[in-house]
Amino acid sequence: VRDDEGSLWLKFNRHKTGVPCRVKLLPEAIRLMEKLHSDGRETLLPYIKYKNYQTYLKALRLRAGISFPFTTHTARHTFATLITLEQGVPIETVSKMLGHSNVSMTERYAKVTPQKLFEEFNRFLSFTEDLRLTI
Repeated sequence: VRDDEGSLWLKFNRHKTGVPCRVKLLPEAIRLMEKLHSDGRETLLPYIKYKNYQTYLKALRLRAGISFPFTTHTARHTFATLITLEQGVPIETVSKMLGHSNVSMTERYAKVTPQKLFEEFNRFLSFTEDLRLTI
């Protein structure tokens, strides 16, 4: 679906929950979809076996220089914590992005990291800079 600004979006119901979902397609994703498109199949992308998927994921991990193994779940968790929550995206927005039915599910991802703790404490200190204690 194309919006008023000309951006392309995927619209579908999530498989697990049936919740309607919209995903904005980045230009690189559109190019990849055009490259992989085939009238000979019903799905957008070709089907790959899980074992092959794991092999491709490992190859990408090694190519990126990431030393620890990860899964799709850990990538999703990293997106939720480091890329969104730690950058100040409201938890309600992250909840919608992840397709959670309620915010309490997203709160599992909302671990307080030392970096976030120091940032929030410094923000608190900046609010209290001009306060004076009088007894």
